[in-house]
Amino acid sequence: MKIIILGGGSIGGSVAKELSSEENDVVVIDNNDENLEPIKSVEGIQTLHGNGSSPKLLEKAGLDESSLLLCLTDSEETNLLASLIGKEKFNAGRIVCRLKGSEYKKIAEEIIPFVDFFINPEDLITEEIKNLLHHPGALEILDFAEGKIKLVSVYAKESGVLVGRQIKELKDDLPEYETRIPALYRDEELLIPTGETIINEGDEVFFIADEKHIEDVTKELQKLESQYKNVYIAGAGNIGKSLAKKINDEFNTKLIEKNIEQCEQASEELDGVLVLNADAADKDFLASEGIEDCDVFVAVTQDDESNVLCSLMSKKLGSKKTITIINKEAYFDIVGKNELDIIISPVQITVSHVLKYIRKGSVSNVHKVKKGMAEAIEIIVDSSYQNLKGKLISDLRLDENINIPALKRGESVLMAHSDTEIHDEDHLIVFYKDKEVIDNFYNTFR
Repeated sequence: MKIIILGGGSIGGSVAKELSSEENDVVVIDNNDENLEPIKSVEGIQTLHGNGSSPKLLEKAGLDESSLLLCLTDSEETNLLASLIGKEKFNAGRIVCRLKGSEYKKIAEEIIPFVDFFINPEDLITEEIKNLLHHPGALEILDFAEGKIKLVSVYAKESGVLVGRQIKELKDDLPEYETRIPALYRDEELLIPTGETIINEGDEVFFIADEKHIEDVTKELQKLESQYKNVYIAGAGNIGKSLAKKINDEFNTKLIEKNIEQCEQASEELDGVLVLNADAADKDFLASEGIEDCDVFVAVTQDDESNVLCSLMSKKLGSKKTITIINKEAYFDIVGKNELDIIISPVQITVSHVLKYIRKGSVSNVHKVKKGMAEAIEIIVDSSYQNLKGKLISDLRLDENINIPALKRGESVLMAHSDTEIHDEDHLIVFYKDKEVIDNFYNTFR
């Protein structure tokens, strides 16, 4: 597929590298050479220097009716203008447009109705953090089937009743409803388990459940944490302000920002939120603000180093949990679960939402997990998957690299068994370890 990406920064550059690894023809346009330099040598990526909304550059990039145009620059104006030009002049096949805030959202949908998907990474990030605040102990919560199915990951701890036992024993502990464990992360390896697999202390366990049962399954794997009350947010940028606005009615929220102008702006925009002008990594300040009473410290500044530093400092001084935004992949290998509790990757979240436009067949959701070691995908059984209809799960001969833990049929959610028959228009949740696996699956059953 021909993919033209506008913006080669942390979001666009990472999307480009991800998509180029899947045999796509990728062109990245950016007016900043510093953004293009790290991806110039990547196989499968062509770079062009200049304004992404320039008709001449879009023509040079080869934009046409068969292309996917991803407008991912930091400038909403550039993204909107490029979307208009891309459709009106080049009849681009599909268009995804990034909007950083809500100011343009309503008017954009009116004046550019042909955009296939408006993506707001900041909003996606704040929604994920909000979900985590509502479910203590969860490391990640991913939505499928319009929120009816949740894929949740938690650490298995000694306090969990299932730890040291086989997965199949879960049904004995929770007889009133079903859940599935499609994957484990153990010793830096992602495993697709069977019912005989034993849950070990320290495993990161991925399970499928209805939202109302998340806590019930979590306590099988660790002692339940108390509900959070006090949340400190470091960083009053778009993400920090959006998060504070969303959660202030439910939590005691403090927003910390060392830039006085951003503090004043946040104070004007956020009614009822306590905004503090200070350095969130300042030991004396954190101590004076009662950091030992903080249930969750959320670091969402625009600087990875600051996020890591203030999270580590807050943890050292007594905050019970940290949620830290990190953009640079290198930091993931430097800091781990012993130092920081939950790490949020804006890049991985954005890439996941873009991938639904790249995958074959009818795909309504894609989520990458564990730094891309695996993916969970929601596919619709339609004309793209004719050979799936009427098959039993056991007929699919799935191996240790892929499984189907659940499906949605109409408004009902079903856990998949070997004798479950696949119907027309079912939404299948498929968990697999690499793209070659899902390509083989698609080629077999299309």
